Amino acid sequence: YNWEEFALKESFEKMKKDRAAQQDAWRKRLSATGLNAKQLAQALEKAGAIGIVASNWSNGFGVNKIFAANTSKIPTVDVALEDYGLLYRLIESGKAPKLSVRADSKDLGMAPTYNTVAEIKGTQKPNEYVMLSAHFDSWDGGTGATDNGTGTLVMLEAMRILKKVYPNPKRTILVGHWGSEEQGLNGSRAFVEDHPDIVSNLQALFNQDNGTGRVANIGGAGFVHSYEYITRWLSKVPEPYKQGLGTRFPGSPAGGGSDNASFVAAGAPAFSLSSLSWSYGNYTWHTNRDTYDKIVWDDVRSNAILTAIMVYMACEDPNTTSREKIILPPNPRTGQPGEWPAKRSPTRKGGVE
Repeated sequence: YNWEEFALKESFEKMKKDRAAQQDAWRKRLSATGLNAKQLAQALEKAGAIGIVASNWSNGFGVNKIFAANTSKIPTVDVALEDYGLLYRLIESGKAPKLSVRADSKDLGMAPTYNTVAEIKGTQKPNEYVMLSAHFDSWDGGTGATDNGTGTLVMLEAMRILKKVYPNPKRTILVGHWGSEEQGLNGSRAFVEDHPDIVSNLQALFNQDNGTGRVANIGGAGFVHSYEYITRWLSKVPEPYKQGLGTRFPGSPAGGGSDNASFVAAGAPAFSLSSLSWSYGNYTWHTNRDTYDKIVWDDVRSNAILTAIMVYMACEDPNTTSREKIILPPNPRTGQPGEWPAKRSPTRKGGVE
């Protein structure tokens, strides 16, 4: 965007042409190995490499995505784009740069991961449930502030509010802080698999997992009558806490991405509280910049209040929410009828058969 704002038009066009040519050459170079990125790392390891140096740029200044390694014994180190580019140029020009790497992490073998669940018991319909949802784990490139520290904070604070002002709810209120979300929604999938009685009696679930911003959208998750009850609940939220908040009904079912999808796959009305971007995709989602200073506290506070009110309304609603699903449109790639996301079992021992 700096190029677009400041460069001469012809300079901008030349840069784009040069960049496209270099990207194409790089893709062809990797393609010539006949291996994808995962297979290539494993082949290098098998061939005797002592480590893998990679760079997963996030399209932002000084920011890289952090994901799992594809090697099993040797270290994989992610190097910032700017430094990776320097190494690339040195090697291409025939130099032999030496890297000094300090890596303090250790493989500690199999380690447990946990769900943290809390409850406020219902007084009139204790076997019906309203849930709050966020995940407790994060990638280790930063400290996981916006993915998903802010979601966890929202749900903790919403529960504090509810415990104080609504200590005897009509329905049971549960909050799930899920473990192993980043490895494939394993914590929430395990909960769904282990507690079918709760899932089958779930009035609504609210999940927050996409950054620090104010909630800007609530969709109907593919449930035909979600418009009726979500709109009614939202009508009781004071305007300051739903500024700019849009809705989309009936929406479409979440097939993955966050823990609400685990419940949707089981047919339960689970909704994402989707937030404003704050450059989440480029700068904090799974990056080395997902740190405390990115949190927007006014928005987190607003989201906690919004969540508490929605949970209160769902608990007090005299009606049980409808689970009638939309008929999904045909898959545009295959032409086959659309299918509701399938319920999937969790991986309970990662990487172990």
